[in-house]
Amino acid sequence: MPAKDYALLAKQPASVSALNGAARNGVVISAVIGPDGKSLVISRYGDVKWRLWPFFEQSNVKRSDMTINWEKVPKPFREACKAALYRYWIVGRPGVGRPTAKTLSHAHMYVRSFTRYLENLGIRSFAKVERLHISNYVHELKNVQQSSSITLTAKFRTIEILHLFADEHPEGLAIHPWPGSSALEMAGHAGNAVQRGKGKTPLIPMQIAKTLFVYAESILGRADTLLDRRDAGEISWTQNRALMTVRDACFYLLGALTGMRCEEIVGIEIGAGRTEVKDDATYHWVKSIEHKTGKGPVEYLMPLLGHEILRITERWSSPYRELVRRELAALEALPASVHSDEILEKIRDARANQNRLFLGYLHGDVRALGGSYCGHRMRSFAKDAGVDWALAPHQLRRLYAKTFVSHRLGTLLFLKEQFKHSSLSMTQLYAANPSQDTELYDMILDELHRQKVEIMQGWIEKDEPLAGGAGRKIMRMRAHDFPNRAALIDETADKISVRATGHAWCLAQDDGCGGQGLYERSRCGGCGNGVIDQTFVPVWREIYSQQRELLDEVKDLGPGAAERVKRDLHRAEQVLKDLGIEPETGDSNDESDIG
Repeated sequence: MPAKDYALLAKQPASVSALNGAARNGVVISAVIGPDGKSLVISRYGDVKWRLWPFFEQSNVKRSDMTINWEKVPKPFREACKAALYRYWIVGRPGVGRPTAKTLSHAHMYVRSFTRYLENLGIRSFAKVERLHISNYVHELKNVQQSSSITLTAKFRTIEILHLFADEHPEGLAIHPWPGSSALEMAGHAGNAVQRGKGKTPLIPMQIAKTLFVYAESILGRADTLLDRRDAGEISWTQNRALMTVRDACFYLLGALTGMRCEEIVGIEIGAGRTEVKDDATYHWVKSIEHKTGKGPVEYLMPLLGHEILRITERWSSPYRELVRRELAALEALPASVHSDEILEKIRDARANQNRLFLGYLHGDVRALGGSYCGHRMRSFAKDAGVDWALAPHQLRRLYAKTFVSHRLGTLLFLKEQFKHSSLSMTQLYAANPSQDTELYDMILDELHRQKVEIMQGWIEKDEPLAGGAGRKIMRMRAHDFPNRAALIDETADKISVRATGHAWCLAQDDGCGGQGLYERSRCGGCGNGVIDQTFVPVWREIYSQQRELLDEVKDLGPGAAERVKRDLHRAEQVLKDLGIEPETGDSNDESDIG
């Protein structure tokens, strides 16, 4: 793979403000060492396009996204923006460090947006920009375009960069866009930290997620038959729609079952799965590369099903990988004298893609799937599954976190064997394999906090009756006047454990009953750690009905058994009454018909 020419790049100036036109335009932006050991300049400052492909290592970035096209910035602002972003590229923001090529590319995109807005107002120079113009731009993004807080922060930070490096060009943005404030605050964040739980990634509704999962699993089940037909030459390996759906189903399943980002799924290579046994627990892992936080090689926990998904994807991608290897061999056979930057870029891409699983075929060229293309394929996949949902790859990561939390709380809905042989303890999972994506676990903890808050809000803020020892205490708490109930719930959610047994919520902060309530369900009705809300009404109706049926059957088993059934019947009856249900009829005693 062509290496960046670090020696040449290190010689470039940190600023172009003092250079004349020719010297400034000759500054090297990107360069590599060719096969002959000589430097090959890819882009210079004066070029209309800055080709940054040598700086990209991500697997799912389109070639066009690796290029900064300065023609897309309105000409009156172009040179000032170019000088400011070059300085940002070389030195970075104070206390933060240099940006990645991807961050620089995004900054250029946001500069484009800002300067086009100014151009539409008839403004032709940063010297003519007033704070009112910037305030209106902020209003436009927030209230008209309704951009997410993350996007707002990035766009506003880019305006700060233009001001920070305004001295790089005589026509730089001299005025501070928001004196005494910051991009974070302008985007709606308090202080200098993003508030927890404010992300806007939509959560896939569980019923839709289940439909998608079942649909994907059905495709997986018939994939080998389809691939047999492909290998026999009966169907095209590049044009058959059903074959594309096999790849999409594998993408969805890996995302939902591991929490991997789009880039990491696309970066999976052959032989990525492995299994290990540690302390009598069996773990299954899938390996990829993580670039977002700089973790590098990472492994994600996956269920046993993950190995079958990887096997199918390896088989599906085999003709794509074979074509890449043939192309690579032809490119590497070319003499060094004909190596241009385009050829070196193709060699770089071919070497990176020759073992990858998630590939596509476009105009005779095999490439790793781009992020936007993956989004397009997921939307099509959802449509084929018959669900009305704008499915996107990043939603799978949040779905994973939600599923993890649901399992921890005792309500895993459909994902098979996801955490088999695991207690779901964060400490245990970290210890099992330190080469993991720690950001994913932070997301899981945020999701756990969010779900506990939602559960506790239902207990405290609603007027619905609760059963169980802890439930009755919570109902008495409702009468108290708290200065800030929301803050109380938020703080309490961080401090207590909430687990579901299938028929009650358990708030025991130690071993509690040691799990006996899982098998002797009636115990939870009077337990001081138990909360039974409307979620469990159908369960307790069944418990009550079952005990009624047992009354006649236990007469021959002795008085002890009969007393046990009567006791459990009484407990179930009391739970239903506490929840506003008349046990004999199943009718609600409450006007709101809670039951």
